[in-house]
Amino acid sequence: MSITNSLSQTDILNISDPVNVRNGLTGYIDVMCGFGAALGVAAALYQKRLTGRVDRARTSLSALSGLAQMPFCYDYQGRAAFDEPAGREVKGNGELNRFYRTSEGDYLLLCAMEEDLPKLDAVDGLQGVMSAMPGERAALLEAAFLKLPVEEWCRKLHAVDVGVAPCDNIESIRARMTREADGTTGIDRGSYSFSTYRDHPSGHVVTQLDPYAVRPTAGKVYPLRPAEKFGSSTREILSELQYPQGHIDEMCEAGAISESWSKEYLPS
Repeated sequence: MSITNSLSQTDILNISDPVNVRNGLTGYIDVMCGFGAALGVAAALYQKRLTGRVDRARTSLSALSGLAQMPFCYDYQGRAAFDEPAGREVKGNGELNRFYRTSEGDYLLLCAMEEDLPKLDAVDGLQGVMSAMPGERAALLEAAFLKLPVEEWCRKLHAVDVGVAPCDNIESIRARMTREADGTTGIDRGSYSFSTYRDHPSGHVVTQLDPYAVRPTAGKVYPLRPAEKFGSSTREILSELQYPQGHIDEMCEAGAISESWSKEYLPS
């Protein structure tokens, strides 16, 4: 069963809706693929219940990234004009969704919508944006954002629940958002979170991205320990199955079982 075949044009449009993206529904292709797989499973179960036919749900990162781009690639009845901003000078999709330069030369990405105008207008330094006519807001915001550093604007806009993020490189983000592994998911640490494992099973100090991408309002995400090296639990598992230690030794010597898949943690 193709997941794309089970989606209507409305569903496809909603996937690329700025509201959905800002709320984090499809912020990452990996997460989007999880949603797609879940939808495919649900559709397969519904089909089985309705018709008795059993089918298989399939998806992939490539398929879902293609699905997200479909609204920008195909024409259909009721579609808006093909007027996606393009060119080297483009800074975003509009006055409320684009890059702005701040006082220290850094840039921020404003991710606001029309319904956010009252919130923006209430921020000290941005008064007047609500009464400005479309087409005039960019100049007003450009002048305003140049008066304070990016950190201050992020603090002000986050306080009124308006989407904004500093433009930064991954090295500085990781340096700022990394902590010693503490058994938490990092969901409460903002847009990025990394954990450093000094006792990683690989024998190296490893820094990994935390499982923070899914942030449910109900339920809980549990962080997992780093995966052990393949084969590390061979003896423990066979002992639980009541194999004598002598028999386990014989199987190891004969090559029937192994306590390690490779010399390296990840075979190269």
